[in-house]
Amino acid sequence: MPAPREECIYVRPSARAWTAATGIGVLRVTIGRTSAPGSSEASRQEAETEIDLATLLQGVRRRLPAVLLTAAVLALAAYLWSLIRPPVYEATANLLASSSQSQIGVVGGAVVSPLPPGTVADVVASPLILRPLVQAVEKSPEIGAEERQRLVRTLTRDLLTGGEEGSVAPQHRTISVTAEQGGQENSTYQVRARAQTPQAAQVLANLTVSLLLEWDTERTLRDVRLARENFTLQLAQTDRRLALPGLSALERQTLLYRRATMQDNLAQLRLLEQAQPGVLKPLSAATEPLRPVSSSPLRNAGLTALLALLLGTGLATLLAVLDRRIQSEAGLLSLGLPVLGVLPRLSGRGAAQLEQTDALGFVRINLQATLPVPRPILMISGITGGEGASALTSALASSLAASGQRVLILDADARHGRPREWDAAKHAGSGPPLSGASGVRRLEEAPGAPTSVQVRPAAPGVDVLPIGMVSGGSLGLSHPELGEWLRRWSQGYDVVLVDSPPLSTFPDGLALGRHADATLLVIAAGQTLLPDVQQVLRRLQVAGAPVLGFVLNQGAAPSRPFRRGSGPSVAAPRPAPSPAVKEVR
Repeated sequence: MPAPREECIYVRPSARAWTAATGIGVLRVTIGRTSAPGSSEASRQEAETEIDLATLLQGVRRRLPAVLLTAAVLALAAYLWSLIRPPVYEATANLLASSSQSQIGVVGGAVVSPLPPGTVADVVASPLILRPLVQAVEKSPEIGAEERQRLVRTLTRDLLTGGEEGSVAPQHRTISVTAEQGGQENSTYQVRARAQTPQAAQVLANLTVSLLLEWDTERTLRDVRLARENFTLQLAQTDRRLALPGLSALERQTLLYRRATMQDNLAQLRLLEQAQPGVLKPLSAATEPLRPVSSSPLRNAGLTALLALLLGTGLATLLAVLDRRIQSEAGLLSLGLPVLGVLPRLSGRGAAQLEQTDALGFVRINLQATLPVPRPILMISGITGGEGASALTSALASSLAASGQRVLILDADARHGRPREWDAAKHAGSGPPLSGASGVRRLEEAPGAPTSVQVRPAAPGVDVLPIGMVSGGSLGLSHPELGEWLRRWSQGYDVVLVDSPPLSTFPDGLALGRHADATLLVIAAGQTLLPDVQQVLRRLQVAGAPVLGFVLNQGAAPSRPFRRGSGPSVAAPRPAPSPAVKEVR
C-alpha cells in the first residue's frame, strides 16, 4: 500500500546564499508536498519542465540588444521608405440622399425606388461609374499629364479587378464612398478621391459626384417612365370601361373619379420627367486639399519600431523558453544544490590566469566549509566537455597548496588523445624521468600494481598521477577494490582532487564518483544544457555518488565534439624548478 501524501516543510539551500566569507548558506524555506514513492518520477518530470521566471527574463534581456537593433533598422527603413514615397492628397465631396423624392401622386405610392445602404459604394466600384470616369479623366485638362496617366492606370486596374473585396482597403482606394445616416428620411454620402496632387484629387472627386448624379437621374427617369406607362395603360382601361353601355350612376361616378386621378398622376409624372428628378442631391463640392493625408515618416517609423519591438520580444520570449542552456545561477536553483562559486570571464584560458582571480578563493573557502570529511577525495567533472573542469582542478590544487595543504591530483580524464600538460612525459627534460624497478608511473597502469604507484611533483605541495596515453578514451575503472586503492593513494595528502572525464560521455566518472567523498560539477554558462545536468544528476544518484554542488564557469570555451588526437588545451600547475620522482605505497 503506497504511503499517503502529507504536507511538510522542506528546506532547500539557495544557490545565491553561499557566501565566500563564511561558507555558510542561507536557507530558503519552501512549502511543498512529499510525494509517495510511486509519484516521484512524475514529480521529477514536472519539475524538469518548469520554467523559472527569472531565467526567462534573463533570456529575454540577453536577446534584447538584437531586438532593439532590428527594431531600429526596420524603423529607419520605414522612415526612408516614407520619405521617397510621393504624397497623397484627398478631396471630399458630399451628397444628400432624400427618400421624399420617391413619393409622388396618390395612386401608385412610391414611384422612384429608394437607395438601399451600400448601393452608392457598390455603384462607384462598378463599371457604371469607373468606365465613364476613366474617359472623363483622360479628357480633363485640369490634371497634369503625368498624374492623369497614373490615375487612368489606377482606375483601369480597379475596373478590371471589379472591386474585389480585400484587394485594396477601402480607405486606400482611389475612389471611396462612406454613408452617414441623418434623419429618418435623409442620409449623407461622402465621396473621397485620392491623388498625388491637390488639384487632381479635387477634380477626381467632383467628376465622380457628377457621374453619380447622372447615374441617379437616369435611374429615376427609368422609374418615372415606367410609372407613366403604367398610368397610361390604366387610363386607357378606364376609358374603355366608361364607353360600355348599361353603367349605373355609381359605377360611372367611380370610373370618372379614377380617370381624373390617373390624368393628375400623368401630369405630375410629365413635370417630374422634365425636372430631371433624382434621389441624390449635391450638398457640397470638393475643394482643393491643403495637406497630404499620407502618414508622416516619423509616424510610420514609430509604428514600425513598436511592431518590431512587440514581435521581437515575443520571439525572444519563445527562444528563451526553448533555450535550455544554463546562463546564470538562477538556472541552477531548481536543482536544489548550491553554487559554490562563479568563475568570471577571462581574456586568456587556463589555470594560470584563474589562480589570480578572487573567484577561486571563494570556491576554495566554500569547499573547505562544505566538504563532508577531513582529508577528502573530491572529484571534479564537467557535463559534456569544454566546461573547464581540468583548469579548475589545476588552479584549485595550487590554491589549496598555497594555503598549506598537500594535494594529490589524479588525472582520470581519458578523452584527450595526447599527453596532458601536467604529464611527466611532457617535461622529461626538466628533471629526473619517471623510472624505477618498482612502481607504475601512470593512472592507466595503476590497476595492475595498485600498491606501488609513483607520482610526480608538479608544484610545491602538489603531486600528480598523470593518465598518459589511453586508447579508446576510457580507463575501465570498474575494479571492486577501487575505493580501497583511492584511500591508499590519499594517505599523506590533505586533499585528493580527481580530474574526471565528462560524466555524460564516459563511464569512468561514475565509477570514481562512487568512491569519492564528494563530486563537484563544473557548468559552462551559455553552453551546458539543463537536461544534460539533470541526466548526470540522475546517473550519479543511481551510482550512489554524492554531489556537493556546482561551480559556474562564465568563461568556458565553446565545446567541440570529441575527436581522437584533439582536445582542449588545459593549463597545468606551474612545475617546480627541479622535479623529482616520488613513490607512494
